Amino acid sequence: MEQYLHQLLEQYQHLALLILFGLVFFESVAVLGLLLPGTALMFSFGLLIGSGQIGFWQACLVGAAAGILGDGLSYLAGRHFGPQLQRWSWLAKQQKQLDKVRVMLDKSVWVAIIAGRFIGPSRPLLPILSGMLRLPPSRYFPAAIVACSLWPVAYFLPGILAGVAWQLKGTNLSWFYLLLAGSIALALLSAWLIKGYIDPQPQAKNKRQPWFWSSLLSALLTAVCLFELSQHPATPVYLKQLSGLMF
Repeated sequence: MEQYLHQLLEQYQHLALLILFGLVFFESVAVLGLLLPGTALMFSFGLLIGSGQIGFWQACLVGAAAGILGDGLSYLAGRHFGPQLQRWSWLAKQQKQLDKVRVMLDKSVWVAIIAGRFIGPSRPLLPILSGMLRLPPSRYFPAAIVACSLWPVAYFLPGILAGVAWQLKGTNLSWFYLLLAGSIALALLSAWLIKGYIDPQPQAKNKRQPWFWSSLLSALLTAVCLFELSQHPATPVYLKQLSGLMF
C-alpha cells in the first residue's frame, strides 16, 4: 500500500493536497488508521514541501482540518454507539491498547489527547474511546483541535528537512548530509536518554548513573555535530531555503 501511495503522489502532484486530506482523514478514523502507514506518508508529503512542490502552510492547514474532522467523527461514533462498539470482537482484541488509552485519559485529558495524537497505535483509537467514555465535548474538542494542529507540523518536518537538503547545489554536500542526519539522530537519542534519566519510576532510579553518563555523552556529541554543521558553507543557504518555505 505504501509503495502504491508513493506512486500516486508522483503521478498526481497537482492533486497532492486533496490526496493529503483524504489520507489524513482516513488515518484519523478509528480502525482505518491502523491500516495506513501514517508516518511514512507524512514524510513523503514533507519531501514535496521541502522541494517546493506544495506550500507548507497549505499542507499544514489541510492536514489539521482532515485530522479534526476524522477525530471528531470517531469521537461522535464512540459517544453515540458506545454500547454496540463494546461488544465488537475486533475492538475487544485491542484491549491492551485501549487500557493504555484509558489510563492516559484518567491522568490528564490534554496530555493524553495531544500525546496520543503523536503515537501511531493510539491515534485512531483515542477519539473513539473518548466518546465511549462519555468525555464531554467541551473537554475533548479543544485538546483535539490543538493536537491536530501541531501534528502535521511535527510529522512533515523530517521530510521537509530532507527535501530542502536534496535541493542544495555545491561541493562537499556528502559531509553536510552526514552532519545534518547525525545532528538529528543524536538530538533524538539525547532526548530519549534524558527522559530515561529523569524517569520517576523506582526501577529507573536504581540505575540513574548509566543514564546520566549516556545522556551527557550523547548531548556532547550532539553539540559537536551541531557546531560542525554550523561551520559548513552549505548551512546558511540551507537555513535560508528552509525559512523561505515557512515564512
